[in-house]
Amino acid sequence: MTFQKNKIVSLYKKTKRPFYLYDLRGMRSRCREFRNAIKLDNVNIHYAMKANANNKVLQTILRSGFGVDVVSGGELHRALSVGFKPKQIIFSGVGKTENEITLALQRNIKQINVESVEELVRIATVAKKLRKRVEVGVRVNPNISAKTHPYITTGFHKNKFGVDLDSIREIEKVFSENFDSIKFVGVSMHIGSQIHDLKVFNDAIKKGLALIDKLKKNGWLISRFDIGGGLGIDYRKESSDDKKNIKRYGALVTKLFKNVSSDLEVQLEPGRILVARFGVLVSQVQYIKKNKSRTFAILDTGSHHLIRPALYDAYHRIIPLAKRPKSFTYQVVGPLCESSDFLANDRKISELKQGDIVVISDTGAYGYSMASTYNLHELPTEYTV
Repeated sequence: MTFQKNKIVSLYKKTKRPFYLYDLRGMRSRCREFRNAIKLDNVNIHYAMKANANNKVLQTILRSGFGVDVVSGGELHRALSVGFKPKQIIFSGVGKTENEITLALQRNIKQINVESVEELVRIATVAKKLRKRVEVGVRVNPNISAKTHPYITTGFHKNKFGVDLDSIREIEKVFSENFDSIKFVGVSMHIGSQIHDLKVFNDAIKKGLALIDKLKKNGWLISRFDIGGGLGIDYRKESSDDKKNIKRYGALVTKLFKNVSSDLEVQLEPGRILVARFGVLVSQVQYIKKNKSRTFAILDTGSHHLIRPALYDAYHRIIPLAKRPKSFTYQVVGPLCESSDFLANDRKISELKQGDIVVISDTGAYGYSMASTYNLHELPTEYTV
């Protein structure tokens, strides 16, 4: 993301507290790059709303011609409120409540991706009560390592997500017994987040296509394959490699589906790759504190506003707006009553002083959407340009 120093300083003087700043033009451009990379006609892209649910971000995604993938009733309400049509919405997630399923059916959304036999039974029960027939995709667990952080790996048997391939017969049985209320339309998978190894996607998609062939032989009219999302970025670098990686990913998807019947709708759920680069978290240095072994830069933001470093040991570039010739090694920390409240450990940064404004890069995804009011700190403001 490119940003104007004067704009950031002006906004901080106005708010006098941390804020997120999003580049909507950059997001629009990234959406075009992503869609153009996939040379298939039968593709529908559903943005993974959990990455960033800001209203203006969602409107940007909507104007780009994308649908949305939601994982809660709250996200479903938000998607509808900003203008997504019900038939642009897929409802995923492992713990859908009866109320959430009821809402989805009442609003006639496009598809629910089911994650267990028990959930499928619940959907059938709710559908019968409402006298509806709902279109359902089955999220399968292909038992493939995403080669990413264990907390964002979702395609192993030990993970809570999806249905084991060995349990498909049970799923088929529930569909057969509830044919009037649930329609088996597709297979879904999402093996993880922040993935860089394209072979992981290749192996997972091939497993999914093999399953679809098997289901069709069993008489099911499978018309959709949701291959999920998960394409990552390199947080240690600027965005120079993103376009190349998107093209490589698009070429892989195109190749794998080139000879598959065009009657099969290919669904994708990108999130981070569309928005992460186009957001920054802006903060101010409150104190520079030194002890015998370390120098702490204490900010007015922390893990309550950006939990990724504390949760995943994730790296975000920290850029001071004031550039000084000397650099020092800092522990960049927040104001919370937690030792895990850090944004960077042992980070060499241009000399910081009290009152300096710093920009924390690549926070357009999983930043504000994972923020909290712990210690009763206010949530950061969100601005767009």
